[in-house]
Amino acid sequence: MRPWTNRTVILAVIGMTLLVLGVAAMFLWPVLFNHILSQELPITPTSRVLDLWRSTGDKIPLNMEFYFFNWTNPEELKIPGKKPNLVEVGPYTFIHKTEKVNITFHPENGTVSYFVRKYWYFDPHKSNGTLNDTLVQLNVLAVAAANKVRYWDEFYQSTVSIILGQVSSIHIVKTVDEMMFTGFKDQLIDLGKLAMDTEDMHIPAYDRFGWFYLRNGSTFFDGHYNVATGEDDIANLGIMKKWNYTDVTDYYKSPCNVVEGSAGEFFPPGRDTDDITAFAADLCRPMIYEYVGKATHHGITGYKYELGEKSLGNSSFRRYPHSAAKYFERTTTTEDFFHADYSTKKSAAGYSDPDVVDMGKCYCNGECSPVGVINITACRYGAPGFISLPHFHKADPILREQVNGLNPNEKDHSFYYLLEPNTGVPIDVAARLQVNILLQPYDFVTLFRDVPKIYFPCFWFSMRAGTTEDLASSLRMLLLVPSIGLYSSIIVAIVGGIVLLILAVIQYSQKGRSHPKNSKLKRHGWVSNNDSKEKRSEHVYMDTTTTPDDNERTDRQLYPTLN
Repeated sequence: MRPWTNRTVILAVIGMTLLVLGVAAMFLWPVLFNHILSQELPITPTSRVLDLWRSTGDKIPLNMEFYFFNWTNPEELKIPGKKPNLVEVGPYTFIHKTEKVNITFHPENGTVSYFVRKYWYFDPHKSNGTLNDTLVQLNVLAVAAANKVRYWDEFYQSTVSIILGQVSSIHIVKTVDEMMFTGFKDQLIDLGKLAMDTEDMHIPAYDRFGWFYLRNGSTFFDGHYNVATGEDDIANLGIMKKWNYTDVTDYYKSPCNVVEGSAGEFFPPGRDTDDITAFAADLCRPMIYEYVGKATHHGITGYKYELGEKSLGNSSFRRYPHSAAKYFERTTTTEDFFHADYSTKKSAAGYSDPDVVDMGKCYCNGECSPVGVINITACRYGAPGFISLPHFHKADPILREQVNGLNPNEKDHSFYYLLEPNTGVPIDVAARLQVNILLQPYDFVTLFRDVPKIYFPCFWFSMRAGTTEDLASSLRMLLLVPSIGLYSSIIVAIVGGIVLLILAVIQYSQKGRSHPKNSKLKRHGWVSNNDSKEKRSEHVYMDTTTTPDDNERTDRQLYPTLN
């Protein structure tokens, strides 16, 4: 075997190896990337995301802005044709920090349990006003008291009416600080304690009223979380398993009382354009966010999901077969649950599907509200509280027409998650909600006898959170891994292919250059097996068997013919 043949075989093996490895790596890189995510993203005692998950105060600074509606004409409430004039004041900005405490990992079922402690620190430099600003607001305590006793006996209703007429008014005048964290005393608080169900262990021992009274530094209000860590299955990362030690709530009928969705900090990787669900402890229910398109934050493209009609319009359909009704909680009957307006939900074949029910009806608490407000009365100890987007954004226009001073817009008043789809990491979150109190006439209470029915806006808040530039840089590097791997694999495969191609060209060239003349002569049958360079002679023989011609010479000498 010639030396060049050895080198050819070696190069051929190398080229083929590179080609096979490159092609194989192109298909294996996604698997490798998913393996990296399954090692880096789960919440474990040794994971890199643990510190970030445990506390957001240091690495992810949060600002929470509060806007109050100052009521300028409360004396005109009962005048026909007059609307409440609301003037938005603020923002009153707070540095918001959260931390998880009493963290307990449960490796046997791949979950972690914890409480959430929250802090708010007033930031005067980013605020438009001070905490001593005076506000005129709807008297929430009086409205809640009247609403609580509407099903009581007439004697007790009359008693409440007298008390309210003597100690309360429809509006109150308090400072921002009193309305938020410090709280204020009121004679109706003791009455409110009597009105509450004493068997309800979730009721805090209020001695003051304030929207965030007792919340600063407390772990009571958000409850106990049990969340999947994603260690056993990355598809479960961040999913709520239990809230307050159970997988259902006491506030809504089954099966709408289920605890489901993300805890709001992590979502399973590999996102698509399907809706996402996040459990809101303050609302005691999961919320659906709908895909609206793509957006970019810190150079990272993500999928944007907004709070929309499925949550705000009580129109989230889900299929529950009648055969599965035996597994429902006893809080409802099969007949009650399936007695829904399913006629509006058509199947693919064009006929109604009786197993498809409107999940939104479960959250109405007996009476569904206009599109745009979410009834949280059951979650707020019986007070007629309703949540909406700020300025009734995406709501029925009738809600805005009840008052003066509301101007919704998409930029400032939407609630959205922006998720990086490959990892499921939230890269930008805008949490914006408005708190409203249902003001309505109560014939048995003189104070509220002639008032109009209004979903009365009290305040709204805006909290922006997301990745910082440093965290975004790390995330961008992680997201480059599949691209780097893919391009590297392509390059390796191309190099292997080039090596094989060069060898093929060399072999073809060498074969073509060997004995080109002989090859041509052989094709015509002119060259024998002897050396082609030797001179050959051809012997010509005369046929002497025939009778010679008289004119033909017979003494011709034969000469050899040279090539």
